[in-house]
Amino acid sequence: MKNKDILLDVIGDTDEKLIPELSAERKKSRIIKWSVFGGGICAAAVIACAVMLSSGQKQMSYKSLYGDLPHTAQFGTKSGSEKIDSEVMYGGMGFEGLMAYDISELAVPNPCSPEDVPEALPVYRNLSYENDYLTSDDVKEIAENTAAALNKTITEKKSEYEFKCDDSTSISVYGNGMIGILFGKAVAVPPEYKFTYGDTSPAEAEKVLSYFSEQYAALLQYDEPVCYSFADRLYSGEEIRSYYVYNKSEDIVSDILNFSFSHALFSPDDSGDLMCIWLTNSYCSSEYAGDYPVITADEAAELLLSGSYYSSVPADYLPGGTISAEDIARTDIIYRTGREEYYQPYYRFYVELDNEAFNMADNLKNFGIFYVPAIESEYLSDFSPGVSFN
Repeated sequence: MKNKDILLDVIGDTDEKLIPELSAERKKSRIIKWSVFGGGICAAAVIACAVMLSSGQKQMSYKSLYGDLPHTAQFGTKSGSEKIDSEVMYGGMGFEGLMAYDISELAVPNPCSPEDVPEALPVYRNLSYENDYLTSDDVKEIAENTAAALNKTITEKKSEYEFKCDDSTSISVYGNGMIGILFGKAVAVPPEYKFTYGDTSPAEAEKVLSYFSEQYAALLQYDEPVCYSFADRLYSGEEIRSYYVYNKSEDIVSDILNFSFSHALFSPDDSGDLMCIWLTNSYCSSEYAGDYPVITADEAAELLLSGSYYSSVPADYLPGGTISAEDIARTDIIYRTGREEYYQPYYRFYVELDNEAFNMADNLKNFGIFYVPAIESEYLSDFSPGVSFN
């Protein structure tokens, strides 16, 4: 499988029409990955030690890629009162799940543990829910600022969203603020670094991500980059590693938001060089609706076990057709920032599926992903305990 095909799986349930450069027919049928665009998140064997650059490596001040558009969170100024829609939107392929030999491989370095979730968290309206929020002028400015951060110059407008640079690098800016950079010629990675989908170790991934964070500091514009990597697996057990960086904050709420709202994905080509970079900034296409009371992880687990959840996993893949407490392998909290009407927190449960339902490598496990809204149900217009949204 070519790396462009792999990348389509890595970015998960993002519309393929948004990535015309990579939208060749997929060569396999497999689970949808959780990703940075859907809340993380697209997933695999995670580097045990996330890397924060030392204080000597903190970036300087740069011109914002997004001009006057928001690029940091607003929260804590009002209590939410209006009812919100909590529906989770999925793409059309497969179901969302992760494969690993052990759940410990999926220890994503989420900045907030389920036990430490604040009593209230902010909710945002997705301004690009029905139509692209950014104007053509916004898109052009963001593309030009991105090119400048890469020391490149835009020479051609290929479409409303796509621009070509003087070296054939393509910069695409979408109506929700996502930026895709596809280099005209893959950027060579120095020989002392290993950067591949299938045979890069966690330590090697840590090393190359630290290198990228320094090399692309003007593009990332993160005050305190946190680097992490994980490797999803195919049914054969083969790894497909993904490489991420997000901006850490000293404030726990900002940290939770940045993990889902503001991050970068670096992707290799078949030779181990840098093929493309994807930047997410959901802040610039969202509007603060207020802070809402949040349920606890235990309360969310009770809702899950009662059948109140969102998931694309068919019930036939659950052992006995239902979820038991013993099937819950891991819990975390994330924001989904894809096609949903509101950007809001969800508890994400990793549930071990009936592995006999899949033709997988020996000892490989399949973990289905299930979401329970973290906002108290009285503030949700469409989520009632006892109702399955499978």
